[in-house]
Amino acid sequence: MRSPCSGLRNRCFKYSCHLGLLFLVTVVLMSLTKQWTLQPVNFLAEQPFNTVIPAQVKHPNRTAEYSILIWDVGKRMQRRFLRSFGDTEQDPFRYCSVQNCKLEVNNGKIEEASAVMFHLHLTKGPHTLPPHHRPDQEWIFFTDESPLHTFFLTKRYEMRDYNGIFNLSMTYRSDSDIPVPYGRTVRLSPEQKRALGPLPNFAAQKTGLVAILGSNCGGTNRRWDYVYELEKYIPVQIYGGCGKKACPGHFTKDCDVIKDYMFYLAFENSNCREYITEKLWWNAYAKEVVPVVMGGSKSDYEKLCPPKSFIHVEDFASPRDLAAYLLELNTDAAAYNAFFEWKKDYKVLNEHGYFGSPSLHLCRICEKLNAPNRLPKVYSDLDAFWNAKRDCRKPVW
Repeated sequence: MRSPCSGLRNRCFKYSCHLGLLFLVTVVLMSLTKQWTLQPVNFLAEQPFNTVIPAQVKHPNRTAEYSILIWDVGKRMQRRFLRSFGDTEQDPFRYCSVQNCKLEVNNGKIEEASAVMFHLHLTKGPHTLPPHHRPDQEWIFFTDESPLHTFFLTKRYEMRDYNGIFNLSMTYRSDSDIPVPYGRTVRLSPEQKRALGPLPNFAAQKTGLVAILGSNCGGTNRRWDYVYELEKYIPVQIYGGCGKKACPGHFTKDCDVIKDYMFYLAFENSNCREYITEKLWWNAYAKEVVPVVMGGSKSDYEKLCPPKSFIHVEDFASPRDLAAYLLELNTDAAAYNAFFEWKKDYKVLNEHGYFGSPSLHLCRICEKLNAPNRLPKVYSDLDAFWNAKRDCRKPVW
């Protein structure tokens, strides 16, 4: 006799099979999607050219006017913020999503300032800061150096000596209150994609193999030791003060000859979190040279840079192994050109103010001041945010 439950079991079995098949198809599709679609990038890279925090500045107070004072070194910083190290002074707010801020460089105007920016690299100590901090005034600490090199004028003080003073952070890191990265990766618009022609053979345009530009011949990460070992196995052309080939200027005149090389060694002076400077964004990406990077972790570069656009030294056991890989790419144009496939979907923006590129630092402050419903904030433990022991790594070689 047939069990009354047998029909139910058959239906359950068929239903389970259908669910299993659906799950398998879903997993396969997810795998293909992950493999074929554009990789996600962090929020800095997703934003358009003129604003990093558009959601906060969507409805600014149009009647408000804000004054931004650069304490002590305002006139010095004009060279970067207003002139981009050139001769022509430009409106520092020309790319801003809001147009209700002005710049002050006179310390005597501090009582009228909405925000005061302090450049830690050029600060001699807490005793040199203003004696009075108006409660409604935002005090911003700025640094574009790694935690290992935050202070330049004096080594006497540490971050903890500034506890309880600042309201906002402004650094290259994406977790800052006001992020000001040296460069960003941005998706191309549909219109920009349609206007693209076929990518050229980048390898065919090169006449040199490996180059590096350097005027600071040190570095806590032993980068130059790595370079000197690398050149035992592959030719490396060293430009600037650390080599025999001169290149003019420092943040003023560009070293355009780099574009003729297959690879550029974008080696930072510190292996610190998200510390990725113009060495990558300008010297490599802007010149269409494949960067070999040392500085942040590989995951930092994957988060902030175009996908599959760089070679990280930590993927190789030694400089000799890296040299072997570069020599292999040098004879394989297809493999080399694959490092530029990102140009079909992304573009790179330089926003550091060097070599004539725009400086958006004052724009970012202005946008932050316009952000609605901002809660009062004071950095009572700066080491918890900016810490060399936690945020920087030992040399990789």
